[in-house]
Amino acid sequence: MDQAWKLEQQYWQDVAAGDTAGFYARYLTVDGYVVLSDGVLTRDALVAGQERPGPLRDVTLSEPRMLLLEGPGLLVTYSVAAIGDGTPGYRARITSLYTWHGHEWALVLRQHTPDGPHAF
Repeated sequence: MDQAWKLEQQYWQDVAAGDTAGFYARYLTVDGYVVLSDGVLTRDALVAGQERPGPLRDVTLSEPRMLLLEGPGLLVTYSVAAIGDGTPGYRARITSLYTWHGHEWALVLRQHTPDGPHAF
């Protein structure tokens, strides 16, 4: 489980550096995707660099909550706060689903839920 959390931390380091395509090419499953507030990006789009949230000057992650699922799967949830040139105050809850693939965790899904009022 610690390995999956380290992957989440690596992802945000890559975001801060302005490059997430390599992360997705290495760790996202072939049928994996990312859900953002304005749509869904497939692995192909992510590897092509269509997600460009960085670079960031400051990223703060909360302590994660992890739930081991049957299958084997792992759900990782946490909050992020980030500041960057194109991101003047991004705050969201992140939910990432991993599957055990061979000898390491592989990302299946990541969902960004921006902080703010809920409709229900």
